[in-house]
Amino acid sequence: MGGLIVRKGVDLLLNALALTDASITLVVVGDGGEKERLMKQAEQLGITDRVTFMGFLEGEDLYRCYAESDVFVLPTREDCFGLVTLEAMCAKLPVISSKYADGARDLIEKDVTGLIIDPYDTKEFAKAIETMVMDTEKLKRMGMAGFERIEKFSFENVSKGYVEAIDSVLMN
Repeated sequence: MGGLIVRKGVDLLLNALALTDASITLVVVGDGGEKERLMKQAEQLGITDRVTFMGFLEGEDLYRCYAESDVFVLPTREDCFGLVTLEAMCAKLPVISSKYADGARDLIEKDVTGLIIDPYDTKEFAKAIETMVMDTEKLKRMGMAGFERIEKFSFENVSKGYVEAIDSVLMN
C-alpha cells in the first residue's frame, strides 16, 4: 500500500491513522518545532513503523514524494488557500482536505477530486482515509479529475479573469 503525504495538522492525522488498516503508511513533509512531539505521539499510538518524517522537501525531491504517494492530506486547523492542494492535484493525487482549508471548497468536489473532512472527527477522518486508499481505481480516477479541474487555475485562465475585471472597471 502506498503512502499518504501531508504537511499540516499532523497530530490530528496521526490519531486518525492509528484507526486505519495497518498497511496504510504516512509520509510527513515539512519541518517545525513540533517534530519531536509528533514522533512521540506516533510512538504512543503504536504507529511509528507506519510514519516517515521527511523534513523539508522541494524541487525534485518533493516531486518524487508526490509521485510515490497515493493521496495528499491537508488536515489543517486553518489555511488561507491551500496552494499545496493545487500542487498535489498537479501531481494527479486525490486530496483529503480539512474543512478549515479555505480553498478546499473551490478545489475539491466530493468523491470526484477528493474529500473534505472535519479533522477533529477522528473516526470520520480514518474512514475517509481507508475508503479512499483501498480503492486503487477510484484513486486514479479522482487524481485525474483533480488534474483536469486545476486547469481553471492556470496562469492563462486566471490572468483572463484579471483582464476582464480591469476592462469592466475601465468601461464603466
